[in-house]
Amino acid sequence: MNATNPRTLRVFIAGWVIQDGSFPRASIGDAADVVLEHCSSADAPSICDETRTATARPAYGRGPTRHRDGQWRWLHLLYGDGWSSQWWTDEPTHGPVTLTGIFSAGSGELNGIDTPPRVCGRITRMHLVHKQVEPMDNGWTGVAGTDRLTEIETVPAAGRWWPTEKTKDGDFVESGVLLELDLDNVPTKPTPFAAGAVTLDGNTVWVMHQSDPILLRVRTAGATPIITRYVLPLTIEPPVDRWARRIHADDGIWITSEHDTHYCTIDPDGALSVDRIITEGGWASAVHDGQLYYLGSTRSHMSSDRRYGIIRTYPDMQRVRLVDRRARRIVPVDEPEGIAGSRADRATGPDGTQWCVDGTETLRRIDPDGTTSSIDLPGEAMTGTVEWTTPDAFEDPADEDVVSSITVDVSRFIRKTE
Repeated sequence: MNATNPRTLRVFIAGWVIQDGSFPRASIGDAADVVLEHCSSADAPSICDETRTATARPAYGRGPTRHRDGQWRWLHLLYGDGWSSQWWTDEPTHGPVTLTGIFSAGSGELNGIDTPPRVCGRITRMHLVHKQVEPMDNGWTGVAGTDRLTEIETVPAAGRWWPTEKTKDGDFVESGVLLELDLDNVPTKPTPFAAGAVTLDGNTVWVMHQSDPILLRVRTAGATPIITRYVLPLTIEPPVDRWARRIHADDGIWITSEHDTHYCTIDPDGALSVDRIITEGGWASAVHDGQLYYLGSTRSHMSSDRRYGIIRTYPDMQRVRLVDRRARRIVPVDEPEGIAGSRADRATGPDGTQWCVDGTETLRRIDPDGTTSSIDLPGEAMTGTVEWTTPDAFEDPADEDVVSSITVDVSRFIRKTE
């Protein structure tokens, strides 16, 4: 097969991906979007193989995993003409590569820092894939290179992808569906607003994007909500968690994250001022008696780390830390009575009315009597004015002692006239 870059791509949808509902019962002519992983054909060529050129980039900071053959594999991201994919390989690789193998669609749960962009295209052809099976100690396994194709028009129903008690050695079993996607024929969709965190300030609900530095101000006092959209001069965070940032209303708006802490104020004309208080933060935060606190862990637990895999984490040395806005520092303090963390995507008013993120594009209101209503995000939104008010590090009086020690008096290099 020649290595080319046509604007079509064949994608294998394994039976288990269809079985768990991650891929719909699509038909020829439907649009599809998938997250791909490329598997090289090391054992035997398959009729499902594609040969493509791409640019490979390591998933920097991601630890290797041991494959079932005992070899270590490193994760890379592939970028081709109109497509992208994950790729595990036994050698660190950078730059152009030519690969032969199968592009397989993953489950719908893939979402994280190492996930490539979704591949979108319209289905132009579809085949049912059968693979020969043979028995093994604890079940059945497919025989490499034995794939057969039968042309179909619709993804079959779930529940037909596994060997049965009637299966014999050498039988062919349906293993999945092979799609051909036209990468140029994709409907244009509006970019959705992926809501993450919410907070309340009277009749105003503030909503922070999951990962983008976009803040929505939703005024709910009138018959029709008024939405203002603010694009903040902050980083774009990986959408690994439901909320990369948390927000808290307290005269102004605190924006917290693991990396930094910001405080926003809004003037009568609607302009939003953003001040970075400190380049420190934490995962959990709470406002208590007009003060912002970061809350630590009180016990050990096991967690999955992208660099090391499963590791044990230990309790924080200090359970509670206070953000001193005036001094622009985070300081350890004794735990105030009654302080507690809460979900970032829930906010409850004094009367018991709750606002929450429903899905990611809808803001839902739940009244104390159980009545519900919703607001589409971002809907019709105005664009708000944003001002950056963080002092320049060299101009900030708090840094005068450090700046003076690294400042050179240039006057002593100027030649004095006779």
